[in-house]
Amino acid sequence: MEHSLCLTNSPGIKIGNAVIHDPTDQIGFIEYAWSHAIISDKLYHNIIKECDVHQSNLTSICAIHMRGLLEAYSDIDIYGIYAPVCLSSTGSTLRKLVTAPRLFSQHDLWHKLPSGYDPCTEDYVVKYFNREDVQRALHANVTKLSYPYTPCSDVIRRWNDSPDTVLPIMQRLLKAGLRIWVYSGDTDGRVPVTSTRYSINKMGLKIKEEWRAWYHRKQVGGWMVTYEGGLTFATVRGAGHQVPVFAPDQSLSLFSHFLSASTLPSSRF
Repeated sequence: MEHSLCLTNSPGIKIGNAVIHDPTDQIGFIEYAWSHAIISDKLYHNIIKECDVHQSNLTSICAIHMRGLLEAYSDIDIYGIYAPVCLSSTGSTLRKLVTAPRLFSQHDLWHKLPSGYDPCTEDYVVKYFNREDVQRALHANVTKLSYPYTPCSDVIRRWNDSPDTVLPIMQRLLKAGLRIWVYSGDTDGRVPVTSTRYSINKMGLKIKEEWRAWYHRKQVGGWMVTYEGGLTFATVRGAGHQVPVFAPDQSLSLFSHFLSASTLPSSRF
């Protein structure tokens, strides 16, 4: 997820595709997979029936259905469901899902789902950071470790030293006068737009400006809603988890309007 703290004339925080409230993030994850035709009606209803999204305990029956959900993502990029996966000769099609709601992360298959952007970005990154000249320039690996750089490590498994929710923190920041913009690439299956909408709705904020499209270069860049107290939620159409990678122009427009504390364009012209 992406976070930005911007100290302008109107200080604020911009959060992208963020895990903010586990229970609603989890049900949103499941509903996104179903609503985007990744899982069947039968599997969806089995998960809803057998899995308690408000509990982190994974029952044996729920685990079976969760495996079916994760297997449905096993051949696509969960971070951008319409993006291709890397088919390079190195076979590096798998990346680790580093953080996850606990209902999902308890399942070993969660850590083996394919993801990525370019889609072979990780291949390039691994080669680059393992080059001696690059490490020397970065003053990295000065102790000459016996193993190469990898994007993720298996040393720490199932990390759970994190709060289940950050909604109270967001509410305190809003009360302190900070603006918060939450944005969501709408093709991200990992922290989907459904999760974010459910989580924001838990805050019970009054709507200031109703749901509408916002525009970039005369095309719909996404949709947005503004709440009383300083919270704005915006989607970025066609973008995955790392929004600037998938939609750099829309991302720059979003960032620029945030910095200037101005609303996103409401018309094509």
